[in-house]
Amino acid sequence: MSGDGVHVGHEQLRHMASALRNSTDELEPAAKAVPDMPEVSTSAEKVSYTLGELSQAAAGLIATVGEVAAKIDASDGSYGDVDNRNAEQLRKEYYNKYAGRPD
Repeated sequence: MSGDGVHVGHEQLRHMASALRNSTDELEPAAKAVPDMPEVSTSAEKVSYTLGELSQAAAGLIATVGEVAAKIDASDGSYGDVDNRNAEQLRKEYYNKYAGRPD
């Protein structure tokens, strides 16, 4: 449903970022090296090119996943800041209402 948003706690955010980072662990070695291909035919050259393209795509995917994980980390910090500001505002409002202190 549109507008419902995503609701997670701090630990869930940290787990999401960690899971994203770990999801590329097995892909990373494949992205760093293309296997050597013997130069025996035209198809070997095409296979080599295709493997190179796949390696580049994997490297791009790894970088994007890392960026998403970093954004999750940043949002976790933002959540903490918002929580702290809201808690302070509630304390202030409560104190003003029940202790008679003006703003």
